[in-house]
Amino acid sequence: MAGNKEVKKNSLAVLTPGQEEVLDLYLQNLDDFYATIKEAEKVQVEIETLHLKRILTK
Repeated sequence: MAGNKEVKKNSLAVLTPGQEEVLDLYLQNLDDFYATIKEAEKVQVEIETLHLKRILTK
């Protein structure tokens, strides 16, 4: 009976354990990419602000 319960449990799973690992890695990479984009935007805003200050002080 234990084997039958395991089959039912596995049949309810959408992804295999390997697929879940790949999905977790993908999501982690996506999070890292998003964080990098946010940092790049901060740097861009800082550069533009300094540029505008330079223009206004001339």
